Amino acid sequence: MMRKLLLILWFSLMSTILAVPAIAVDQQEFDRILQLKMTDLTEEASVLLEKKYPEEDWDAFRFPKFVFSSDPVETGYRIAVKESETLRKIPCYCFCDAMGHKNLLHCFFKEGKVGGEYDDHAVGCNICYGQAMLAFLWKNAGAGDEKILKGMEQKFEGLLKQRGKNAHAGH
Repeated sequence: MMRKLLLILWFSLMSTILAVPAIAVDQQEFDRILQLKMTDLTEEASVLLEKKYPEEDWDAFRFPKFVFSSDPVETGYRIAVKESETLRKIPCYCFCDAMGHKNLLHCFFKEGKVGGEYDDHAVGCNICYGQAMLAFLWKNAGAGDEKILKGMEQKFEGLLKQRGKNAHAGH
């Protein structure tokens, strides 16, 4: 009898889950994160970091003093040490590629090498630490790499257009 009841409950639960349009919920959450202001973005990313890594000894990463200049900066660097593979897949939209940065991870680590020397570039760049927090929240909301890249393009569309204008102005 108990087994039959559990099967009925399981089928009921599964049919409810399958009936919910997961894509719409994911897109709604994705768009909500996209629209967050820096203060809210920092708060949500910080809370998620603590939830995802509750026992983390952040002192073990030996962050330099410059990392502690503000909450968004500190949150960005914490994301960089724990979610480096995600940041490695994302171009930075502050156009630091002119400085030799190959991806967003380079903004936090010299030569993009986790465990190596920290780069102070992201300290003074709200685009860099903002992108790290966006990527972290989106990834943990279930977004794949391609979706995250499209979100970044959408978020920084104005910068991309401006860069295109500046590139053509020199010709």
